[in-house]
Amino acid sequence: MKQRIEHKAVTLVELLAVVVILGIIASIGILVIGNLISNTRTKAYRETVASLNTATENYILWEQITTEDVFDGLETNSDRISILFSEGYISEVTQPNTPYSFVWDIPTQTWVLSSEEIIVIGSPEINYNFEEDSLTAVIEQGGVITTGTFRDNGTSISTSYGLLFIDNNKSNYTVTVNAELDDNTYGGYGIFFETLLDDNNKDTGFILQVDRGYSSGEIIIRPRTDGKEQNPIYRYPIGFDANGDFVVSGGTKNNSNPWWSEAHDIKLVVGDITDATYNKQISVYIDDVFVFSKKFTSAITPSNVNGNQTGLRVWALETIFYSFQVN
Repeated sequence: MKQRIEHKAVTLVELLAVVVILGIIASIGILVIGNLISNTRTKAYRETVASLNTATENYILWEQITTEDVFDGLETNSDRISILFSEGYISEVTQPNTPYSFVWDIPTQTWVLSSEEIIVIGSPEINYNFEEDSLTAVIEQGGVITTGTFRDNGTSISTSYGLLFIDNNKSNYTVTVNAELDDNTYGGYGIFFETLLDDNNKDTGFILQVDRGYSSGEIIIRPRTDGKEQNPIYRYPIGFDANGDFVVSGGTKNNSNPWWSEAHDIKLVVGDITDATYNKQISVYIDDVFVFSKKFTSAITPSNVNGNQTGLRVWALETIFYSFQVN
């Protein structure tokens, strides 16, 4: 006797279910691929912004730009990019796809990536003017004093020793500090950047030190590990001409020059770069005059950028801070 074989047909409901499942899988695939393409494009645009900022810093240095706005007199971003191209600071003129654009941000004097909806520069800016903002406000908004005692003077904050950390949470940012040292020939203050704190509030990262006592007066970049400073990776001598005026290059160091006890804006511009060895670059300005850039390797990554810290360190001598900004 032959065995009877039953052939079961696929019902219309089953066929429709298969079609629906395949549609869901296809839509998910399209979404994932679309997001991947978008993220890759945005990353490339950010790298271009970092290149534009580097080119602009070189433009300032070699063209000896001293105006408050680097591109003073140029009204459009295309004109600003074109001048960098025509003067040989970039090799080609590129523009991102809509809705993105490269925008010269005049208040911060940096290039940023913008769209119709967002400006990709990180979290909201920090702007403390100590004539109006108290030290209490800094602490309430996430500031942490780990050692020493900072005092609120009503129009400033000050200390002769201590560390104050402030949440940064940005990968590309500008820190500007207005401060002055006491009248003496030693002491200094530091500005933390690309820094992480451990559970014991020990910092690992970098600090820029305005150090009057180091080799007759220098600005120094030091790595720090577990709250301890390491050997400098960069030293910039503060020099003065025959009239005693600060000069960007050359001059003679003199830590008794009155310049040291005057208030100055120290600005740090930190950003991602594309380089075979390094992933970050810092550019430093004194009173809005570009003085140097330094490439370095940072441990701050997209996975831990929310822990990025900035802040202040003071040692040996009274230092007065009038403002602190991060944007």
